[in-house]
Amino acid sequence: MSKIGESIKSAADNAKDGLASAKAKTSRSSAAAREKATLAFEKSKDAAAAGVEQSREIARQAKAKTTQGIDHNPLAIVLGGIALGAIVGALLPRTERETKIMGKTGKKLNKKARKMAEAAKIAGLGQASTLGLNSEAVRTQFRELVSKAALAVKAAGQAASEAAKDKNQG
Repeated sequence: MSKIGESIKSAADNAKDGLASAKAKTSRSSAAAREKATLAFEKSKDAAAAGVEQSREIARQAKAKTTQGIDHNPLAIVLGGIALGAIVGALLPRTERETKIMGKTGKKLNKKARKMAEAAKIAGLGQASTLGLNSEAVRTQFRELVSKAALAVKAAGQAASEAAKDKNQG
């Protein structure tokens, strides 16, 4: 074979070797990138699962504390519910259709409902007084319960956020 032929063959062999080497490097690099992406995905998935579980646990604790508060202060909760219902009822506007349909009967029912509500209020206040609870004490207990529930929800949100940040950084 001539020198030119040998040079061409040598160049072709070198090109084949270079291509094979580049292919091998590319395969190794893409495999490493796939492995890193899989590990990052798994870490993120684990962090999210841990954050969800931590939030659930905090919610369980908040539920237990709320239940305990209700068990210790049921009258405060009842009075708070009545007050909340009264506020919502007072805020709802009377509709024209309601007035037309109910007519005189609606007025009579309204009067009776007001009398019943007043009687319930008087009886409730009397019972609260008998138990040594005044309106300020009930308000204080209700505020404390709402405040504790709000703190529990806030703590749950912060813990979930921090858990997600910690797992993503780790």
